[in-house]
Amino acid sequence: MQKVMLEEIAEIISGLSYRRYLNDDGDKFKIIVQRSFSGDGKLSDFEEISLKHEIKERYFTRENDILMKMTHPYEVVCVKDKDLLISDRIAIIRLKNGYDPEFITHLLANAHIQKQLHIMGGSGKMPHTSLKEIKQLMLAVPDFKTQVKYGELLNTIDEKIMEDLRQVDYDRHLKEAILNDLWGEDDDC
Repeated sequence: MQKVMLEEIAEIISGLSYRRYLNDDGDKFKIIVQRSFSGDGKLSDFEEISLKHEIKERYFTRENDILMKMTHPYEVVCVKDKDLLISDRIAIIRLKNGYDPEFITHLLANAHIQKQLHIMGGSGKMPHTSLKEIKQLMLAVPDFKTQVKYGELLNTIDEKIMEDLRQVDYDRHLKEAILNDLWGEDDDC
């Protein structure tokens, strides 16, 4: 296991400050904004906007990009969709060869990294961090084969957790439906 700074294993840039490109007559784009991070390692709720100028390719998602919110909570997601526009206050992490994006995503979402970010981000009302600070994050990274194995295992665990949460939610709704049905039979109480 080697300790490396994130900037040693990835190109890290910020998303586009798209507000200066807004134009009702421009091309339509789906854009990843802060609220697009759903907290479960997935992206949703994209904003659709029209922009007036050609946008540089680096601001569009590529498969296996890692995106990190630069504000608290510092959510992290590995992107599978291509050609979504990435807005500002989101760090784009593009790994060099020899690093597994699934594993690095899990690593960046880990409590040790979150603690580093919290310390760097300060204690204001809305803690945030800079690209410079993100680049300096220290990671413990095993060899590539081990990264892939851990990445697959951690993805499987995440899928099980999500399924368990769906089951709990279903059970809560079932319980509530049964109780509501009982109230419906006897409105005299």
